[in-house]
Amino acid sequence: MRKSWLILLGGLVVGVLAYACIYLHATSVQRTMEQSSHPELAWLKTEYHLTDPQFAQVVQLHDAYLPKCAAMCGRIDEQNAKVQQLLAATNAVSPEIKEALAEAARLRAKCETAMLQHFFETSRQMPPEQGKRYLAWVQSQTLLPGQMVPTKPPMKMDK
Repeated sequence: MRKSWLILLGGLVVGVLAYACIYLHATSVQRTMEQSSHPELAWLKTEYHLTDPQFAQVVQLHDAYLPKCAAMCGRIDEQNAKVQQLLAATNAVSPEIKEALAEAARLRAKCETAMLQHFFETSRQMPPEQGKRYLAWVQSQTLLPGQMVPTKPPMKMDK
């Protein structure tokens, strides 16, 4: 009976050790990226095969763009709050609401333009083919067509 328990316990210990080894090996790349100075960007270096100088340029561009992006987001949030306040005070589209909506659209367009400019600058730091691949990816993630307006009218459900 004692021998059975020792075999079972030994098998369990070997299983746990095997799992730990496989887990540590499989996650070593991700853990290394987490330890980098810019973990949010470390995947770019691997995915787009950047050299250290190229990655340093990408990091510099990112660090310069971040405060501008945050400021623009703050302005958009303020304008959206203004629109919400105006909408809550009426049940009709007033000239003030039209103006506030136009300003919100202008701010979003300015933000998207700055974001695209940042993406293009970043792509120029990469090898040409990788830069094209990066641009295709960021555009698919940020400029998704049809997210705001349905591409087809809703179907009528007749009973």
